[in-house]
Amino acid sequence: MRNKSRRGVGAEFRAVVWMVRHPGSVAAPAVLTASLSYLGPGLTGTVLGGVTAGSVGWYRAHPDTFDHYAAPVIRSWQRRWAGAYTGRRWADLMGACQLTREHHRTGRTLVPRVLRVRSWSASIDTVRVKLVPGQALRAFIAQVDELAATLKAERVAVERGKPGEVVLIVQRDEPFDQVIPAPALPEECSAVDLRALCLGETELGTDWCEPLSGTHHLTAGATGSGKNSVANAKLRAVAPLIRDGLVRPWVCDPKLFEFVALKPILDGRYADSAEDCAELISLFRDNMERKQRRLQRAGVRSVPVSREHPLDWLIIDEIGSLMAYRPDFAHEITAACSVITSMGRATNDVLDAYVQEPSKDVVPIRDLIPNRVCLRVTSERHPDMVLGDGARERGAIADQIPADESTAGIGFRVDFRSRNPKRVRAAFTSDADVTELVEFVKAGPADSGSALRAVA
Repeated sequence: MRNKSRRGVGAEFRAVVWMVRHPGSVAAPAVLTASLSYLGPGLTGTVLGGVTAGSVGWYRAHPDTFDHYAAPVIRSWQRRWAGAYTGRRWADLMGACQLTREHHRTGRTLVPRVLRVRSWSASIDTVRVKLVPGQALRAFIAQVDELAATLKAERVAVERGKPGEVVLIVQRDEPFDQVIPAPALPEECSAVDLRALCLGETELGTDWCEPLSGTHHLTAGATGSGKNSVANAKLRAVAPLIRDGLVRPWVCDPKLFEFVALKPILDGRYADSAEDCAELISLFRDNMERKQRRLQRAGVRSVPVSREHPLDWLIIDEIGSLMAYRPDFAHEITAACSVITSMGRATNDVLDAYVQEPSKDVVPIRDLIPNRVCLRVTSERHPDMVLGDGARERGAIADQIPADESTAGIGFRVDFRSRNPKRVRAAFTSDADVTELVEFVKAGPADSGSALRAVA
């Protein structure tokens, strides 16, 4: 075996490699130098002044388009090259958080390399990092608290990137500094997609969408965390389908007042006492089984949502009070909900549960519910219970959300593709918004043609 040198690559060759990796940082000064040489300082200054004036005018005249197109580019460049993600500052950060390694042969310190920084919002940086040989994702996950403290950030989450890469989500401050108003009610069924209901916003400023059909839902959160904001956002999002008989809500309201305003549009599918809730859930299960027999006779495995085959949606507020705190009805309710969550998907039967204490002792059917949201909770164990093992150490610090009215509706959900937690906030639905929903539904169905196009 031939001997390998202990010397590292020369600085001049490392500089060439750096220039190849960052052509923009080389091209900009090169273009400026060429412009000064060929056009002269006067004309070059005029061009730069015109670009600056145009940018300032854009910033002042049309904030929406500037913030959408230009601000992320400028912010990303500034944070990449004038912030903590460049040069010696990044190397010192990695060293302080014990994320460097020593080359076994040369003894040179190997530092994870920043590949790209994106700042789509003023609060969030997305940093793509190339791992050094012998390093894995878990090394960064183990240091998220140290990274957040060193970066002076509210939170750092870690995602798996391409092979040999990780993605750091750096939350500089609270991205949700304002209440999100309830969106306007959709007028037509064709405007509703049951696979993507808009409930609020994500930490990146994009729409937070969740499916209603084809899954079941569990939302966990302490008292005052805004659980009813999630439920009411869904109800408003499907208002035309409720009006036209394509979606039928069934509501268990053990607290007696959270959903009582909806009674005029529920056609008797409302219960508040434990006994009545047990009966309503049993009726829901029986209705599901009748639909299963219809599909069996028709020889089909599933059907699209229609007036003949509506989506039945069972909303259970404070499900823990029915499954754990009322032993006289707990077994009956748990058994019925187990059947619904294990067999309701094909027949368009959906369970949507809300709970304060998400442990298996309180919600024994938790693992049968695939779609979950964790709002503010009181225990650091709760995020993992709701979102899956390791969710908290990957950034779902729902137990650290302040217990304040201004944070109602803020929480975390797991991305369907990456399985990593994302910070979200549900839109706030006021009593007036609920009244608007009820009056809209009571107005009656639109013409059947538009209704049947809703979820084709």
